[in-house]
Amino acid sequence: MKHTKRFRKVLKGLDAMTVWVHDIAEEVEESGLLRQHLQDALVIKLLDSGIRALGIGNVPEPPGNPWLNVYIAITASEDLYHYRVTMRLDEIVKPVRSHDIRTIGTTWEVGAGGFANQTTLPRKLEKELDALADYFVYDYLLENPH
Repeated sequence: MKHTKRFRKVLKGLDAMTVWVHDIAEEVEESGLLRQHLQDALVIKLLDSGIRALGIGNVPEPPGNPWLNVYIAITASEDLYHYRVTMRLDEIVKPVRSHDIRTIGTTWEVGAGGFANQTTLPRKLEKELDALADYFVYDYLLENPH
């Protein structure tokens, strides 16, 4: 698994976050793996770990409006699929050079990819997402011991 930036220190003091699995490729949903299923599995894993995972539209939003976003990219080539799963925490940040500016920035990120055929693709995507969620939970709990 290739790791990208996992700056776990930014998770310190994170009270809650909105969780969102973005739309997935049609061929994945046609094989029986629905976006909502992945979304629910991720939220349950976070809640079971003691992490407040919120749905869209929660009021008030947590400070910094953090979102744990999941993106799944699929490229098909005949009977083989290449997939990339990326999980990242995006939140409001202020550049050091100007505290008057606020923008959205990625503060924590991890990703993994691989190859699968149409039969194994749904299960592999579920396993990859579960493994990435484990990294998030691990980093979060290191910075926020109960």
